[in-house]
Amino acid sequence: MKSSDLTEALVEAEMVRLGVPAGNRVAIGVSGGADSTALLLLLHERFDVTVLTVDHGLRTASTGEAVSVGAFCESLSVPHHILTWEGEKPSANIQAEARNARYNLMSRWCRENNVAYLAVAHHMDDQAETVLLRLARGSGVYGLAGMASTRELENVTLVRPLLATPKSDLIDYLEERSIPWIEDPSNRSTAYDRVRIRQMLADPPVEGLRSRRLAATASRLRRSRDALEYYEARWLEAYAQSFNTGHAVLSYEALSSAPEEIVLRGVAELCRFAGNGDYVPRMERLERLCTELRNAAFRGQTLIGAQIVPLDGDRFLFCREAAQLPSPSDLTSYIHWDNRYKLIATGNLDGYKLKQLGPEGWLYLKKSAPEFLVLDVKRVVAMSLPAIFDASGLQVVPHLGYSRTNAIAVSVTHTREVLTKK
Repeated sequence: MKSSDLTEALVEAEMVRLGVPAGNRVAIGVSGGADSTALLLLLHERFDVTVLTVDHGLRTASTGEAVSVGAFCESLSVPHHILTWEGEKPSANIQAEARNARYNLMSRWCRENNVAYLAVAHHMDDQAETVLLRLARGSGVYGLAGMASTRELENVTLVRPLLATPKSDLIDYLEERSIPWIEDPSNRSTAYDRVRIRQMLADPPVEGLRSRRLAATASRLRRSRDALEYYEARWLEAYAQSFNTGHAVLSYEALSSAPEEIVLRGVAELCRFAGNGDYVPRMERLERLCTELRNAAFRGQTLIGAQIVPLDGDRFLFCREAAQLPSPSDLTSYIHWDNRYKLIATGNLDGYKLKQLGPEGWLYLKKSAPEFLVLDVKRVVAMSLPAIFDASGLQVVPHLGYSRTNAIAVSVTHTREVLTKK
């Protein structure tokens, strides 16, 4: 694509192809770098856009950069919000943790402001780097298919309209308009695998190992992934059940009912559903889990925040790992808890805490209100449910219909579905 071919109309058409109605409200993640700055300019006159900039606080310049993005947005008459990553920062796996924090902050803002679409500026070169990174980590078909052009983030649709666009076209687009951008020094640091791969692609050791060809391979593999997901969905419908209490049940016979790739992907999806909700397990860990599930001596395992235990001899229970649940927090009028439940609370919320039911709450219910411990919610599942406490103890368990106070009312909605695009 020549830079002159990269037009607002072209990107608008791609957004519409991805399911975003023309002129619709769209949030755009903009760091101030070339890619996201170009995306903002390509979209701002075609959609009702709001810009979100995440200040990770990992560099001293990050706050000033976020403010400068705001000034640029003001010149375009585009609303801008800075979202700050609070709390202790990681000392390892920094890029992955920062990415997760970024998506969590932006998708939460979208949910709280009724914005259904979040656009990000991943481009063809990013796709090529992702394919090689996943190849190095031993990914299967799903991973080597690269980034999907759309992805669900708990009731917000992430869209990537630039995956077919080389970075060079974005640079040309900005330079032709004399638009400056911010260079993040971490994008040149060879401490990160992605940067080393980027440098390799700039001077490939093998003829043909170029971004365009790798992106084309990913596109072909996505067709294979789509076919696998079709049969994976049929397998899940036949052999698994998921519940609004955040757990799922799988029959033992499912493990021998389909080709191994379908079984592996179905089990991965159940782990994602019950666990951290962002990504499925890596292939080697998934293969080990499926081997263990077929072992008559299997007694349980945890993986990506999911706990898997045998159930009734011929079924497996997939539920949340208690150790990975959020720390207690003050109850507010709206909380998206554990990336799985939307809680809406009304009344005087002072003095109330939100946390997992846990052993303390379970024992209280067992002693004082056993009728609320319904038979189809196992103890390990019930203890992972959100519950409201005050200084005197347990007050509300929305999932179980339990409440011993009239001062507040709390509703809960499960926000995760089985088999969403990765």
